[in-house]
Amino acid sequence: MTSIEEVKLHLAAALGDTEQSALAMAGVVDRLDQAVARLRLVTMGSVHPKVEETVNRLEQAKSLVQQAQSVVRGAANAADEYRSTI
Repeated sequence: MTSIEEVKLHLAAALGDTEQSALAMAGVVDRLDQAVARLRLVTMGSVHPKVEETVNRLEQAKSLVQQAQSVVRGAANAADEYRSTI
């Protein structure tokens, strides 16, 4: 049978992994921002529909990553609360 201390250690490790995932997602958001900024700079004045589609899809991807990051942080908070109760 697993001891409480072992459970706490595994929870701590999982929390570390979760926090690293959230940080990685923040990096993805930053890179997507850079991509949008570069694309807008390079295509300034263009009204081509594919440029707008690209920007819109990148913005959508950024939003989805931010949502995932929020869910991951919520999971980390829940796990941390659980860890503090055992």
